[in-house]
Amino acid sequence: MLNYDAGQGEWSNWLVTETGFDPAHQGKGEAVLSIGNGYMGLRSATDENYVGQVRNWFVAGTFNKFDEHEVTELPNAADVTELSITLNGETFSLEKGRTISYSRQLNLKNGELTRNVVWQSPTGESFELQFRRFVSLSNRHLVGSSVSIKPLDGQARVHIASGINGQWTNSGAQHFTEGEKRIFEKTYIQMTSTTTQSVVDFVTNTVHHWQLNGAKVEPELRQTMGRRKVGIEGTVTVEAGQSVTLEKISNVHTSRDLVYNNGGYSLEQMRESALTELKQESQKGYDQLFRESANAWADTWSTYNIEVDSTSGYDQLAIRFAIYHLVIMTPAHDNRMGIGAKGLSGEGYKGHSFWDTEIFILPFFIYSNPKIARSLLEYRYQGLDGARSKAKENGFEGAMYPWEAAWIEDGEVTPVWGDVDIVTGEQTKIWSGFIEQHITSDIAYAVWHYVQSTGDEAFMDQYGYEIIFDTATFWASRLEWDENKGRYHINEVVGPDEYKEHVDNNAFTNHMAHFNMELAIQYYEKLQQEKPELLKALSAKLDLTSAREAWNKLDQMYLPGPNEQGLIPQDDTYLQKKVIDLTPYKNQTKVASIFNDYNLDQVGEMQISKQADIMMLFFLLENKFEPDIKRANYDYYEEKTLHDSSLSLSTHSILASDFGNRPLAYDLFRRASEIDLGPHMHSSDAGIHSASLGGIWECVVMGFAGVRMLDGQLHLDPKLPESWSSLKFPLYWQNQLLHITITAEGILIESDAEEEISLLLSGQQVTFSKRFQTLV
Repeated sequence: MLNYDAGQGEWSNWLVTETGFDPAHQGKGEAVLSIGNGYMGLRSATDENYVGQVRNWFVAGTFNKFDEHEVTELPNAADVTELSITLNGETFSLEKGRTISYSRQLNLKNGELTRNVVWQSPTGESFELQFRRFVSLSNRHLVGSSVSIKPLDGQARVHIASGINGQWTNSGAQHFTEGEKRIFEKTYIQMTSTTTQSVVDFVTNTVHHWQLNGAKVEPELRQTMGRRKVGIEGTVTVEAGQSVTLEKISNVHTSRDLVYNNGGYSLEQMRESALTELKQESQKGYDQLFRESANAWADTWSTYNIEVDSTSGYDQLAIRFAIYHLVIMTPAHDNRMGIGAKGLSGEGYKGHSFWDTEIFILPFFIYSNPKIARSLLEYRYQGLDGARSKAKENGFEGAMYPWEAAWIEDGEVTPVWGDVDIVTGEQTKIWSGFIEQHITSDIAYAVWHYVQSTGDEAFMDQYGYEIIFDTATFWASRLEWDENKGRYHINEVVGPDEYKEHVDNNAFTNHMAHFNMELAIQYYEKLQQEKPELLKALSAKLDLTSAREAWNKLDQMYLPGPNEQGLIPQDDTYLQKKVIDLTPYKNQTKVASIFNDYNLDQVGEMQISKQADIMMLFFLLENKFEPDIKRANYDYYEEKTLHDSSLSLSTHSILASDFGNRPLAYDLFRRASEIDLGPHMHSSDAGIHSASLGGIWECVVMGFAGVRMLDGQLHLDPKLPESWSSLKFPLYWQNQLLHITITAEGILIESDAEEEISLLLSGQQVTFSKRFQTLV
């Protein structure tokens, strides 16, 4: 189980602690306690091996396709964390002997994973073991680990086998051809390997340093080499009360690294430079390398930290946990890469990017680190050619973004087949890659959101206009004329509610497509007036004369609106479907439990929603709907929403804040935070939930603090939970950093800039420079 109140003093609400080892529930700790730096992610499997363990080491952007009938995925790199420890002839394992004490901790503040164990072997001898591990935030290629072993009863022969193990796979799929293995100077271990289809070279290095009571010691050493494995075995005799420490410093470089993007690459050069780096860095030792990384974390937290004064310390920790993972999952170093739906913490969703990034994660960076937000949108720009190819392949024009994206050149990478159909016994077809098309307008919306909040016109000139124009062209070609109704429809889609497939006129999809085309028209007219030369260049590239005429179809487009009861139909048939008692599924301990009783076709004929759908529309385009309409639909659809998607709870929480229902908003925030941190021990087996973690930030800043960008203006309308006495957070607006403090007594906004800041505070216009304070 996980514990969240172990931290005291400086570490209060910074520590996530695993209080016991359970071989049946390893996945939870492996994912939740994972470490990384955006370049790489290291799942936190224990050093020693157990059945059911999943070791994952992913380097962002290194996608490979195992087989022509499978889709590309992040390959599981050769492992450097595995240790086999033998103490007086007994292999260290928590599944035998007796575990006297156990604690494993992730320190969110400095990024270090530690584990402390007192273990009694089957022969009755006791040992104290301390494990430490970090992925460097100051050197993105570096991993440090160490183990210290102290015999408590008498002399011990400590034997440790370690090295590089390339035998690990992605659930059985081996993505690498074996390259050269080498041990230099009987000290530095190197393995090269190459992905089978994408031909990405990996170079992995590691080195071991041994100490006895803090002094360097040379063990009895044996070099080992086998199929996809290379390493060493060392033995040291240790007296009772003494400690032997093995420090292991490793690095990984790949041919996809940004430094090689403009040519000049050779495998030999990369091998040499990677090994030279390891030799230089490893001389510093674990402690110094860790201090350098911890200093980088201190700088990071000074940028992102949110402070909450709550009656529950867990709230503060949950927010820090979300920010920590948002940092380590995001490839901020390279705009050719996106964010995976499981970050870099597990094999779930194969490292692919979804709409999760633009709608749930990007706002965190827009308002906390706009430079990274820009990089993530540049990734989508570089994917335009793939989006155009997908549109053409499906008989449309413009740019049709893939539902799942990987490397910028890959296009659509959504798997075609999924889980079992409990009725037919066949695999369920995944239709998202074919007909879940709202991601195209979601990306256009994200571009608009970013530019409205940052004022980054240079981005629009280089990338943004092209994205918005070509996505609008796709929607214009996607519309279907209904002769009987005399209007354009969007038929045969999947909306955000993925329990409804092949529906016509999904309200979210239609409204967002209309917004996309409307936005294109506005920007076209803006360029006509302000930047005719840019418009001329874009017109030559995109045939905007024809496109501009096609966008006018929006005037005759069907936009689902409120019926007599004030309800907006989620799609053409949703409100006519069967209603069943969802109480058992609302109280489920595992998501998607409804599929134990029904298959997807049956669920599709019931008023059951996987996640927020209409609610997402209210959140993104809130100015288009009256408050009473929002509330009526919230009350109706919430009863029918199972929140089986991790994206759902945060949206409902934000809307509950908008309605002034503080207890409900807070309850939904807590439930969202417990998707990974909660008691369900298999919730994170495939990796953490990236979008949910972005949603936690949104609950706090866009929900409780009421931060919104509406009509190009910054809005602030706080509604703190009753259990919170204060909330402090940083916020960028129009390239100016604001520090906002909200308490029961009032609001304080401070800025380092001299320029005037203008915003709407609870609906009232406020203009100030440097400092503004109001008291309730």
